[in-house]
Amino acid sequence: MRRLLLPSEPPRMGWGVRDLFPQGHASLVLAHPGQGKILMSFLAVQAARPEGRGFVGEYAVRHGRTVLLDAENPMGWGYRFWVNRFLPAHPDADRGLVDLRAVEGGLTSEDVAALEAELKEDPPAFLVLDGLASALLGVDAGSYRRATATLRALAALAQDVGLTLLLLEEKDRPSSGAFSRGPLGAALRAAAPAALFSLERVPPREAEGREVMRLVALMQRYAPLPSPLGLELVEGHGGEGWSLEPYPLLEGQTRVAKAEAAILQALREAGEGGLPRKVLLEDVMARTTVSERTAKTALANLKAREKVEEVALGGRGNPKAYRLVDSRYFFAQNGKAPLGTALILGKAPCPRRWLEPIPGKVAGRLSPSR
Repeated sequence: MRRLLLPSEPPRMGWGVRDLFPQGHASLVLAHPGQGKILMSFLAVQAARPEGRGFVGEYAVRHGRTVLLDAENPMGWGYRFWVNRFLPAHPDADRGLVDLRAVEGGLTSEDVAALEAELKEDPPAFLVLDGLASALLGVDAGSYRRATATLRALAALAQDVGLTLLLLEEKDRPSSGAFSRGPLGAALRAAAPAALFSLERVPPREAEGREVMRLVALMQRYAPLPSPLGLELVEGHGGEGWSLEPYPLLEGQTRVAKAEAAILQALREAGEGGLPRKVLLEDVMARTTVSERTAKTALANLKAREKVEEVALGGRGNPKAYRLVDSRYFFAQNGKAPLGTALILGKAPCPRRWLEPIPGKVAGRLSPSR
């Protein structure tokens, strides 16, 4: 045993994504198939935007490089597709801050040590390991100690370098007990995740036919549990540029958050012309049954975060209108899911720009995705 000092004030917690993913710690995300790569690609693009510009829903994202370790596909196809879909909608993002690599032949504690030596020279904001079971080679009884050593090394790397570690694994039915049993569960506890999340696709019948995912916090060690976060996949004008925008969920969301999501939805439907302030507030109050004061607070929040912009209409009384920032990229989906079935199944032709490789560096067995 070792005696620890108990300070008179709680330590200051840093966040990779404020109130969601803590800095210097591991967070585990259990996702429905396909959903995890979408969220992590969007997070990487938001982190690559200038300081104060990146957001996941209403939560601010720390600026910096994201290292994506793909243990499921040696070519990193999922990340190649999604990062290049999100970048056109956020032209202020620096592509060079997205560092995509493949994990080949499993990930060992020696590989993590080599990676840490490299990352200390240029610390990233985020390190994502996608495909725990694949990275740890299945983690059977014989490899339990090796897996434990790897996860402990990753947790130590996050603390030493001061990055946010995100461990991603796909499960058909994410739950808080998904890794509570078996060798993988025992090994995972060695990483001492500070937060646990379930990421799932919202059934279209519950989301007006839209493509929506729900991020639910199941555990948060160092902060109150945040409300479930709804994110809608929105396609840009002419098929260029995609984004994840807040979507009002029925459960657990604050009135202000619901009003913010309703404002964004109303302005997407209005198009580039936007809406007069009075019309917008009345629309939001009708959609969400919030008070005018709450609607005004939500509008002020979005303006401060540079999600919406104010436009003078001119004339008597100097009336104001609001429209989306970068509104040229987004438009109403008319109740249809923006992601076509053919595209989901990989049958639709993909523009060559989506297939551009994302640069990476070699460290140990970590190789750049080609």
